[in-house]
Order: sequence, then C-alpha cells, then structure tokens
Amino acid sequence: MIDLKLGNYPIIISPNIGNPILLNLKDYQDRAQFPIKNLSFRALVIASKSHSAQKILENFHQNLFIQPILKENGEFSKRRGDLIDLHLVEIEKIEKLDFRDQPVLEEENCIVWDINNCVFQFDDVFGKREALYRVRLEIRELVTIEKLLKNSNRDFLLFDIVHDIPNLSENKVNYHSIAIFDKDWKDFNFIHATDFHIARRNDFILHYLREKVRSKVDKFGSKVKKLSKIDKFVLTRDFEFKEEFQENRYEELRTAKYNFNYNLRKLIEFANNRASKRNLDFMFMTGDLIDYLNIARGNYQYENNFQVFLDILLGLNKGLENPPYLGADEEFVNKQEIMVPIFTTIGNHDYRKEHYGMRFGQIHKIFGMTHSDVKGYYDIKFFNYITALRSDDKYLKDYFRYINPNLNFNLKIGEKYNFIFLDTGQDSIADMHDLLKGGPSTKGIKEYQVDLLRAYIRLAHNEKVIVVMHTPPISPNLNANKRRKYKKKLNIKNRKLEWSDFYEQNLRRYVGTGRLDKILNLKYQTIMYNWSTLLRIFTGSDKIIRRKVDIVMCGHTHTLKEYRLKEAKKTERINFGFWFFPIYIEVPCEVYTSLYRDKFKEIKDPLDLQVWFDVNKPFIFQTQAVGPLSAHFKFKPPGFRLYTIKDNQMTNAKVFSLHLR
Repeated sequence: MIDLKLGNYPIIISPNIGNPILLNLKDYQDRAQFPIKNLSFRALVIASKSHSAQKILENFHQNLFIQPILKENGEFSKRRGDLIDLHLVEIEKIEKLDFRDQPVLEEENCIVWDINNCVFQFDDVFGKREALYRVRLEIRELVTIEKLLKNSNRDFLLFDIVHDIPNLSENKVNYHSIAIFDKDWKDFNFIHATDFHIARRNDFILHYLREKVRSKVDKFGSKVKKLSKIDKFVLTRDFEFKEEFQENRYEELRTAKYNFNYNLRKLIEFANNRASKRNLDFMFMTGDLIDYLNIARGNYQYENNFQVFLDILLGLNKGLENPPYLGADEEFVNKQEIMVPIFTTIGNHDYRKEHYGMRFGQIHKIFGMTHSDVKGYYDIKFFNYITALRSDDKYLKDYFRYINPNLNFNLKIGEKYNFIFLDTGQDSIADMHDLLKGGPSTKGIKEYQVDLLRAYIRLAHNEKVIVVMHTPPISPNLNANKRRKYKKKLNIKNRKLEWSDFYEQNLRRYVGTGRLDKILNLKYQTIMYNWSTLLRIFTGSDKIIRRKVDIVMCGHTHTLKEYRLKEAKKTERINFGFWFFPIYIEVPCEVYTSLYRDKFKEIKDPLDLQVWFDVNKPFIFQTQAVGPLSAHFKFKPPGFRLYTIKDNQMTNAKVFSLHLR
C-alpha cells in the first residue's frame, strides 16, 4: 500500500472504496436521439500549495486510468482487465468555505464542508498536501465499457482508478471507486451490514483454539475412549448466511466460537453470489469496521486494522508464512474480493486505538466463547483497560487516506431515493457507567452535522430520505434488574419477559397505550449531543426542516430492533439519572416498536403498502452485528438486512443470519 504521507504529487481522494461514484449508462444516453460520447464525473484532488492547476493537469495527463475488476478470486493482478484511459478535462481550486455562506445550496459544497471539518483538522493526513481541487474526469471508451458489461453478464462492473505516478515504481490506486451500471433504478437490492469489528488477532484467536484441540487429539493418539470426549466442534464448524434464524441450533450457535474476520469473508461470498445473479446492487457498512486501530497480536506486515479490513475486502493476503498458516485453515485466508460497491460510515470502535483483553469480564461471550475456550490465550502487547477506551479523531487517518475522506455524505439512487450518511462519533465519557459496562453511548451529532443533515434533506426535495448511521437514535435499557421491574409492571407471570411484550399491539393490553416512551428509558447506548434535535428532524417537528424522513438504518448495540416514531403532541419526561441523583430529560416524540418488517409480507397490494408506510414513517431499523454477539440482550446470531426496492417502493427488509452447515 503506497504511503500517502510521502511525496508531494497530487492525489485523488474521492471517489474511493468507501464512497464510490455510481455511473449509469441509461442515465447518460438516449440512443434514439443523442448517442453520448463519454461518461463524466467529478472528483476531489488534494495537492501541495506549491502546485498550480496547470502543474496538476500535467501530472495527471496520460497517467490516469480506470481498470475493471472482472473476477473475484485468483491472482490479484489477473482479476483485472486492461487499463482504460481516464481524461481530466476541468479543474478548479476550492477555497476553504462554509456551505452556509453560499448563495445556492449545492451538494458539492456540503461534501467539501464535511472534509474541512474532518480531514483538514489534521496537518498530516496526506502529508504536506492541503490544497483542495475539484476536477471533472471523462471516460471516453464507452464501446469498451459496454462490451465488458455484456461479457460479465452483470448489471454493473467495478473499476479502480489508477494513477501512474511519474518516477514512482508503484501506482496510486483508488480501489473500487467507480461502479458503472446499465439498469433501471426503479428496482434495486442492497445490504445493510454493521459492526464488523475486524482485527488481525481475530484469526489468531481461532487459530489458538484449533491448535489446543489438535494438540489434545495428537496427545491421545489411538485412545478411542479419550478421543471421543474431546469437543472437536471448533475444527469442523462452518457457516453460511441464510434468511432468518436457525432456531433448532440456537444453543450451538450461542457458543459457536466466532471469528469476526471470517464472518466478513462469508458476507463477501454471499454478496458476490447474489451480485452474479443480478439481485444485489450495493452494500452499506455502518461503523465499527474495525475493533481498534493498533495490531494487538498478528503478523506486523499490517500497520493497523484498517489495512487488515481493506485486505479482506480486496481478497489480498499478507504474511501467510506466519500463523495462521495458509495451508492449515482456509478460514483465515482472504479468498474473494468483494464485487459490489460499498458505502462506509464509522462507529465508536473505529476511533479506538488499543485492544481490550480477551479474558476481561464477559468479553469472551461476544465471541461466542466460554471462559475455558480463552484460558491460556494472551495478547503479545500489554493490555490496559484505560488505554483500550482511548478514542480520538486522529486514529481515523488511514480511513481517510484509503477508504473514505468523508464522515458525512449523501447518495442519490435513481429519481426517488436519497441516502444520508451520518457519523455518530466517539465513545462518550459523559456516560461512563455504561461505557465501563460495555454499552457505551457515543458523542453524537455536532452542530455542523445538524446543519449538513438539514441541507441534505433540503437537497432531497421530494425523494425518499433514508438516514444511515452507526449509533441508534433510541435504545432501551433492559438489564436484569429492569427486566424484573417491567415484568412486574406489565403483570407477566410464569414466563420470562420478552421484547415482543413491548410491541405496540401487546403494550396496549397492559398500559392502555402502545407508546414505548411512556415506560422505558430510550436514551441508553445512543447519542449524547443533539439527541432531541435529531429526533425532531426525523419526525418532521424541527422548526427549520418540516418533513419526515422515511427510514433510519443503524447498528451499534448488536441487537435486532424495529421502531416507528411519531411527532408528539405532548412530550414525556423520563429520569435519565440514578434514583439518588435524578436527571430528567424530555423525549421529543412518540416511540413504538413491533416486527414492522412483517408488514411487507402482510400487505400484498403495493399501493396499500405505500400508504401504510407513508402514514407510519419514520421507521428505525436496527440491525445485529456481522461480528460480535450482544452480551446484554437476547441472543441473535451475526447477520445483516437485505432490502428490496420494486417500482420505487420498499417491499422487503429481510434479516439474514449465520446458520451452521
């Protein structure tokens, strides 16, 4: 991976793998009237102050290409096709700006304003480069593109942007930064996946467990009776993603010894399979991409876990002469490159620098392991719980360099859908009690993000607005004591309290209203700053933006929940503090919960579904993790959601989870 801190040559920073450009041949041409000659798009370039616009043009002239990704596996260079010329045709320098001062609100100004507030708060993300330019690039070999698409038998192809830098032996590559489609965007499918917690040590933990079992097998040799007593599950277990949950094997799944890296590899395999059948178009990855920044245990050819995450996506492997060995277990090998465009946001773990100890407290449970599983395992680096909680924006530097320079951005799909991505920030020490218990709230939405959100909603006009973020805007506190309290309050006898008891249709039987906010504290493991403002924006009760969003997609708590919000005529106050030190906060909207995804199955008529959806929005769809299990709530195996849009109407929000083969 080329070191972007060095040199002073100009760099294209956007688009990139975590925020690619989607181009559609159907949008650019009407063959009956105006056969087009090229595809064009805008990109952002960062350069040193000494470079003039002319110097940047010279640097890119005849040195800029796109390269198609034609296969998901095999030797990395042989997966790619021939280089295709990319032409830089316009350039303008962007002065530091505040989009709020612009006479005309434009999406491009919002993007730049976000970079000013993220990347440019540090001096060395891209070395000494700090001058920002907007360029227009053209792809002129459309016949070649059309042939590649036809031969691929897919709806789209991914392309890298390749910059052949003069006097450098290595090219600067923006992986997967362009996706060229040929489809009607009235119908599309996408995955929302969250909370991956990728770390190099995840492979080493599983390697350690397997070696423990293998050493026992070797020790007992041909002693059949003793061999029969050894639990060989970790050597043979394997997974596949399938719809809903494997109820008949829940206990096995609860302690299935998960390797979060392998879970992502299985998701890539699933996504590639669907894309090859033309029923998956893109994927959202909403935060906690990595578990922590620095390598705790593993080969040190990786500087940090953002690079480990990137190599899994690209199907690349480094240092496999070291454990986990290439020949020993395929679980540890990045075999497939992801073949769908992805859009990334970050979570609180992406801000963390150091690892946490595997044997600390109940940590083993989120890996689906027991105390005895991790007995004897140690991380080479010293574990300190205080440093494990250290968070800072500066730990995102490699994320900005190689994945996505924007923390807040939007994505328009077709004529009807507008997705707005929001960063929900670092761990909040204002909620230290929950942070130490492993259920942290995050700092939340800064003032400039509130302005950006309102701006993006304005720019959405009459399109459907879907907000994509890591931390949920509402989340209940349901520890063991709370469960006992609510079981008594709801007069439930002879069984455990279930989340379904809080469904609006059930809650009415107990307390005369379906409102969840009447009885539960919903400001747990959520955002600390601008919480009320955000909920008012979502429900259309904001004084500045008077329109409801459609859906909020989020993760963070590793649980599966669904809510709907409604503007409150009369708000409720709840005690957010402890019994001896009450702190009352106002919930600015009504909150309900149920299994709303089932409505897509129940309401068959598309028009009726649309009416029901519009009347009851906004919805919050919270998704369980691809990586860790929840240590606090009812167990759900790792998984994600798959959404289907038909004729511009959402028709499915299916849940997929890991099933044991």
